Formats: sequence, structure tokens, C-alpha cells
Amino acid sequence: MSLAVVKVGGSLLGSSDELASVVAALAERRRAGERLLVVASALRGVTDQLEAAALDALDPRSGGEIVRAVVDRLRARHEEVIAGHPAAAAMRLSTRGALDGVERLLTGIRLMGELTDRAHDLLLAHGERLSAPLLAEALRVAGVDARAVTAEEAELRAVGPFRVGSCDLAASRAGLQALQHELHDRILVLTGFYGVNDAGDIVLFGRGGTDYTAGVAAAGLAADALELWKDVPGFLTADPLAVPEARLVPELSFDEACELGYYGARILHPRCLEPLRGSATRISLRALSDVAAAGTRIVERREPRSDAQVSALVHRDGVAVVRVEGPAMVNQPGVAGRILTAVGELGVNVDALASSMTSLSFTIDDRDAGLVRRTLRLLQEQNVVGLERFELIRDVSLVGVVGDGVAAHAWVAARMLSCLAGCGLHVELISHGPGDVGLSCVVPAGGLHDAIAALHAAFFTVDVPSRP
Repeated sequence: MSLAVVKVGGSLLGSSDELASVVAALAERRRAGERLLVVASALRGVTDQLEAAALDALDPRSGGEIVRAVVDRLRARHEEVIAGHPAAAAMRLSTRGALDGVERLLTGIRLMGELTDRAHDLLLAHGERLSAPLLAEALRVAGVDARAVTAEEAELRAVGPFRVGSCDLAASRAGLQALQHELHDRILVLTGFYGVNDAGDIVLFGRGGTDYTAGVAAAGLAADALELWKDVPGFLTADPLAVPEARLVPELSFDEACELGYYGARILHPRCLEPLRGSATRISLRALSDVAAAGTRIVERREPRSDAQVSALVHRDGVAVVRVEGPAMVNQPGVAGRILTAVGELGVNVDALASSMTSLSFTIDDRDAGLVRRTLRLLQEQNVVGLERFELIRDVSLVGVVGDGVAAHAWVAARMLSCLAGCGLHVELISHGPGDVGLSCVVPAGGLHDAIAALHAAFFTVDVPSRP
């Protein structure tokens, strides 16, 4: 019996009809003889609700009614999914313990007036603690034996900081392997998104971290297949909201898929594939509406080509460019390192980066622009040699092309820049990703839609050759 790890995202668990579709697809696979470990996300919108609730509880004006209102909203959200289901009563019972846990945590945050990272991660993990038993109960009513398993029971060992931890696969393998025998008899539904560190604390794997949990589980179980079920058929050549004619990408390499994830393709967590390098596990993204179709296959390495080929476009809104200049950078080692270290210590991620002998430019989330500005002013006041001037350029967006080898071939950059120039767009920064797999630049936010449409026509229109 083959073993598949199936990740079910929160976008597929938003209504009673969607839940019924997920259950039907899983039940069919189980009856066909497959062993299945399902990794479940929180219901659509629940993690955001919990995040907002934690901030509401910190408000000194909040009272006990705030906590009760949050729990009532969570209960109502899950009721939307289970209402009318034959197992509704059992489902309500399965969520009672997690809802009680949310109430206790929010009460503690309100009374203490403090939200620690530890409390934050424990609170947000309750989204998956609510959804996993709910899905398991629905499977049982459909005639398929199933059981919910928490990350604690599976002994997923987390390391690193709260909010953005990682899984120690070597330490987690024994706990995952201990579940193997049970998978012969029933579907196991595992809570995604978090693990447990050596101190017994819950540590999140970052937003979208259920994909990562699924990758860890597939590696730890040496699964035959990892399937990531989505509400889209797989990776597309561009965001379909920006380019309606975007089409399915049938195959991607690990590096291409990770680069798409890093640059905003939210369909896949960029760390999902890390545990599976060197494994024989087949990986694919599939639409729930047709899980029999392969969707996008993800392979560690694609067949080598003599030339580059663009696989997909990426874009990201809400970024800002930081530009630091100083002629003295030429003779002063470590200036760039000191600047980037100071930014990193703020907890701010740097995306694209470009440098010269006398300048350094990089992109950040626009929400962090004020914080970075204050930090750079402080460095100036400390007379950091080489940091003479800096500016922040806002109201800009990242746009780029992804494909094995695209950054190593001049014709790709030439076509990209020519296309953007044809749209009348000024490019602020050009950068390429690791392994020459991505090439991105910054354009004015107001021209992003035109840029994506023009680039898609340039690289994916059938009658345009792959290169000049």
C-alpha cells in the first residue's frame, strides 16, 4: 500500500460544502487502498482572527467581554462549516477543548497586559487544534476510520525562535515512524503549522507553515508522495488576477518552486521542500476539484537545457527600496554588513539586494520603512564611515521572472528590461536570486499591472520565440 501525505489548506476548509468535498476526495483514495496522512491547516480566516484577538486582548480598555466575543466568533466560524453535518454534535464536542484553551490564553494576556512570543505561538496553534479533530470526525461519519494527531503526539521537534521556527527532522523521525503502523488501519489527520521545542513550548513554523509540516512529515515517513491540495490547479505562469490568460506550469524544479514562494507566490511555503532534498518522494500541487490530475509536479532537478526558459512571473506589492550611499564605502570594509545586520536585528527581512563600490540598495516590506529609517539615522549619528546618505523609495513593487538559469542569460534580462521600458516604467533596482534561478526588479506600484501583462505577453505568448 503506497503512502501519501496530503496537505489540506485552510482555503479548502471555508464552508460545509468545501469540507464535504475534501472528505469525499480523501475517502475515495482510502477506499482505493492508499495509506494517507493528512496535514490540516486552520479553517480559512481563523489564524487571522486569533492574531487580531491577541492584540485586542492587550488593549487596556478591554474587559472580559472581549475574550468572550472572540470565542463566540470562533465558535460561530466553525459552526458555519459543521452546521447541518450528520456529525455536527460530535464536531462541536471535538472543538470544545481548543476553544476553552483560547479563552484561557486570551484572559491571561488581558490580565497580564503582555503578549509574549511564547503565548503568541501557543494561541495561534489553536487554529489547527480546532480543524484537525473536526476533519477527522467528518471522515469517520463518511465511513472512513480516522483520528486526529497533534504535533505534540507526533513528536515534531521544533528549534529556533518563536514565530519562525524550524523542525529538527532527525529528532522528529522516530515519532513520525511510530505512526506508520496505524496508517494501515486509518487516516491520521495531523495538526500543521507548529512543533514543540525541548522546553515543551509550542513554536510556529511561520505563516503558511502547514506546507512545511507536510514536507517534514513526508520526509520523516519516507512517503511515496506528497500532495499539496489547493484551490488552484497548481503553479500558474502568473497571478491569474493580474493575467487572466495565465496557464498551468506542469513541472518545476525545487529551486524554481522555492524562488516563486520567496517572491510572493503564496501557493507554496518556500521551506516546504527543504526536508525532501535527496528523497524519492513524488511532489505535486493539485486542485481539490480534480485531485486525480497531477497539477504541477515538483522535481529536485529538471532535465538540463542548453538555454534558459522562463517558467513563471512573480510580483509583490507593498515594498520599499532602501538606498544607502557613501564614497567612503570603497575603503571601509564591513559597512554593508553593519547596515544589513542592524536591519536584521529589527526583525526586518531583506528581499532583493544590489550593491556597488559606493552604494547598497535593498528592498523591505513597506510596513517596516519607518523603523528602518530611524535605525539608519541612528547609524549616521554614530558616524558609521561610508554611510553618508540614504533614502527610502516607497510606493513601488517587485516584479520578476523565475526559471532555471534565467539570470545567467543576457537575453532574458534584455527582454525583461526592454519590455518594462516599453511600458514607460523606471526601474529602481535589479537583482537575481541564488543559482541564477530568478531575476527581479523594482517598478512604480502604479505600473505593476501593465508590467505583468507585458512581461507575460513577452515570455509566454505562443508566437514569440523563446529567445531573440
